[in-house]
Amino acid sequence: MILIGTLLLWGFNRLEGMDLSLLDAFFTSTSAVCVTGLAVVDTGADFAVPSQVVLLLLIQLGGLGVMTATTFMFMLLRMRIGIRQRILFAGGMGLDGPSGVVRLVLRIVKITFLIEFAMSIPLFLGFLERFDWRTSLWYSVFHSISAFCNAGFSPFSDSLGSFTFSWLVPGAVMILIVLGGAGFVVLGDLWEWIRGGKRKLSVHCKLVLLTTLWLILIGTCFFLVMEWDGALAGMSPFMKLWNALFCAITPRTAGFNTISMESLSAHSFFMVMILMIIGASPGSTGGGIKTTTFALLVSSVFFNTRGSSRLVLWHRTVPQETVLRAMMLFFLYLMAIVIGVFGLGTLENLSFKAVVFEVVSALGTVGLSTGITADLSWASKILLVILMFWGRIGVMTFMFSLIAKDDCDKVGYVEVSVPIG
Repeated sequence: MILIGTLLLWGFNRLEGMDLSLLDAFFTSTSAVCVTGLAVVDTGADFAVPSQVVLLLLIQLGGLGVMTATTFMFMLLRMRIGIRQRILFAGGMGLDGPSGVVRLVLRIVKITFLIEFAMSIPLFLGFLERFDWRTSLWYSVFHSISAFCNAGFSPFSDSLGSFTFSWLVPGAVMILIVLGGAGFVVLGDLWEWIRGGKRKLSVHCKLVLLTTLWLILIGTCFFLVMEWDGALAGMSPFMKLWNALFCAITPRTAGFNTISMESLSAHSFFMVMILMIIGASPGSTGGGIKTTTFALLVSSVFFNTRGSSRLVLWHRTVPQETVLRAMMLFFLYLMAIVIGVFGLGTLENLSFKAVVFEVVSALGTVGLSTGITADLSWASKILLVILMFWGRIGVMTFMFSLIAKDDCDKVGYVEVSVPIG
């Protein structure tokens, strides 16, 4: 998909008379398919409508996920979906087994198109205040798909910087980001619960919703306090709250911004990176270590400090194996950041702050940047492509695919106590 997108972007750009290199086309295609949003060219200025359409299709397919898109194409062509593909899809969506995969794919596609269509209406009305109806229609479709897929691409050079004092467009984008980042399984559970088909929400659904709510509340309060007289200065109290809310939502893998990253204080800058690392939820269009991983790690620390060896959530015990996998994922993710920082720091003569931010943004498939992406060398762009790819398919999945399974767990050994801390 990335390679096809590269050829299409490069070909259309050549026909339009633009001088887009094959590497930049490859970088842009990867960024779109991995729903990252990092850009080496100005989407609105350097891409004509045909190239923007290709970019939007790549974002949509990347947001749905390769397995979802492939399975849906098989269904449209009435081709048989094998058990291997069902198992792979179930694993990627965090399901216990391959049963109900076809039904879930149909639900995902329906939910995606329904939400994107519904939210394009308020976006259209917001853009209509500044543009003609044809331009507003295109911008509304583009931003609706880009926001729900947590891609962060925008035809505007300053992302949503020109809408800092507007409430409708940023508001619609925030809703799309939260819905896309919640995950298709959670959205499906919520829909069934609202319709009365389910008596209770699953533990997974509750954990995602509660963690997301707390991250938004804590992030909003943090940015509001830290940037009241800083990046938010000169705004009315309501617009300060609105933009602080946007700052709390968008770093968790979306990449849009109403306020320039360079205008943030050091504390806010660090908070943005923390939110980028946490990311969205499992089975969603976003990246990061995922909200459930973060919640399990925090909950595990809390329960262990109380002397409990078991992690219990809503009267359900979380298997120790799941907690260990969460710890492993967090460790591997931090290792990937360290490798990326060393790599980019070696290749480029940039500040440590800019290097870390760019690496975390690429790995978390966020797309926020300090403005250095377009000026990077070819080697640095390849490194960011690798990080975006890692972030989209999952760091732990990628590592497991390279490491052969060890059979040592089949043999029992005497336990030994090792001092720590």
